[in-house]
Amino acid sequence: MNIRSTFASAAVAAAALALPSLAGAQSLQTPDMSRFLTAGMAQGQTQGQTQPQPRQQVSSTAPGFGFGVKGGVLFSSFREARTDYKSSGGWQGGIFLGGHRAGALGVQTELTYAKRGAKTGSTTTDTYYLEIPLLLRMNVGSSNRNTGASLYFFGGPAADILLKAKLEGIDVKDQFKELDWNVIAGAGVEISRILIEGRFNWGLANVLDGPGNELKTQSFAVLGGIRFN
Repeated sequence: MNIRSTFASAAVAAAALALPSLAGAQSLQTPDMSRFLTAGMAQGQTQGQTQPQPRQQVSSTAPGFGFGVKGGVLFSSFREARTDYKSSGGWQGGIFLGGHRAGALGVQTELTYAKRGAKTGSTTTDTYYLEIPLLLRMNVGSSNRNTGASLYFFGGPAADILLKAKLEGIDVKDQFKELDWNVIAGAGVEISRILIEGRFNWGLANVLDGPGNELKTQSFAVLGGIRFN
């Protein structure tokens, strides 16, 4: 009996000592689920933030504010005059804004410097104007500014500000009015960003200052240009 009691007491004591050790080992082997889930969510957010976003491509047909330059030659004369004036060569150049190439209709304005003139006998009169038109433009064809081709028509009023006037090199600006009103109409073709056009310009007012002879301007121009936007 004493041996059995001693053996039983030893077994109970050994079991009591083993239980804490097993519990500690189990706690070391079992992962902390809350920390595991938190780390996984943080890693997912980091990957979402660092993932590259798709680049947005700008369409070549997207509407934009048109801008470009144009220039060329013109042939002008005076009409409704007592003297028979002949055509004289000149030139015109400047910038244009608007036109709405991407759509069917658009409004366009320009700021151009124009040298006009006329001949009578051996005498040449040259006038220099700053021309500012307001044109309605109609586009027919491709709206692609990079590869397409478009036919366009335009027309509208224009204000011409006189900068100087010369008769055989002599200053005669005081004999002309400072402002002339015109009507412009024409057509052109635009291939990619290159354009070429022809236009007529009819003066509506007498350009001479004071009573006497009456002069009205008229001209035809062939212009080429390039569109930047």
